Amino acid sequence: MAALMRSQAAQFILGALIGGAGGAVFAWLHMPLAWLTGSLLAVAAARFAGLPAEGSRQARNALFGIIGIALGAYFTPATAALLTEKLPLVLVAALASLGVGAALAPLLARVGRVDMATAWFSSIPGGVADMALLADSYGGRAAPVAVTQLLRICFVVILVPNAFALFGFHAEHPWAASPLPFLPLRLLLLYCGGLAAALLLVRVGVRVGWLLGPLVVTATLTASGVPLSGVPPWLTAIAQVALGASLGTGFGREALRSLRRFLPAAILHVVALMTCCALVGMLLGLIWGESLGTMLLGTAPGGVAEMSLTAKTLGFDVALVVILHVTRIFLVSLITPLFFRVLHRRSDSGT
Repeated sequence: MAALMRSQAAQFILGALIGGAGGAVFAWLHMPLAWLTGSLLAVAAARFAGLPAEGSRQARNALFGIIGIALGAYFTPATAALLTEKLPLVLVAALASLGVGAALAPLLARVGRVDMATAWFSSIPGGVADMALLADSYGGRAAPVAVTQLLRICFVVILVPNAFALFGFHAEHPWAASPLPFLPLRLLLLYCGGLAAALLLVRVGVRVGWLLGPLVVTATLTASGVPLSGVPPWLTAIAQVALGASLGTGFGREALRSLRRFLPAAILHVVALMTCCALVGMLLGLIWGESLGTMLLGTAPGGVAEMSLTAKTLGFDVALVVILHVTRIFLVSLITPLFFRVLHRRSDSGT
């Protein structure tokens, strides 16, 4: 047992070192979202090469709190008041993103030659573990769902920031221009409060509670005018490396080899999903008069942490991006199983 623990610890350390090195190289190259994407690609390459690099889920969950605090600091009183006026936009954007995934599910089932449960939970933008478990509970296959969801997140994380940089998409959002001073004791107290909220959310079944708990606590205090501590860049970089390493470990040889016939369909599906969500973001931005970059990030089928960090890096409206993604996460957990049960029942009754 002790030898196994030592082996696991060595694999986690190896993953952290490889991820940190990849992030450092990307930072040196001035790549967007460097520490996250560099860590992800470096660990994925190591895994594909057969190296026993692992990402620690416990470290990722603990460091999610740092990202949540950094993002929650953007919810100033002025931001909170403005977001209440944008509730119709937030709801329409979230429902439209989910609608795109639902509409593409039958195509994935046909092209990928999988059952509808597998295609449905692969197509809806949600958590990797959540969607895989739901697919399994409805008679689908968990492995294709997990790979498709992981590909979706990784494609968005890698392609979106670099596309923004390539086309010169950036902004100077007024609430993103004044970083808070680093006050270690206040940050520690804030982290402890956020961790308590995260544990509560996870206990009641909120999978992204490790991020949302600290984010909600920080956003509530910030919107109330309570002076808080900023998060230093080096600490955010460490958190991004942990997140990138965790994502990169999903690309082992065996996992990809067992799904080699499904992978081309999954890749095409992810590209189609990203394209359609981008069109939705552009259309809603034109209708509501919002920044194109903010709406593209807010409707992108990526994770809330990754897209919000991209918004933070490029100077877009972080608070709106966070709200758009959190609303979609809530709706995914609330209505996706219900919609599938309704459609599945109709399909069964029609056969």
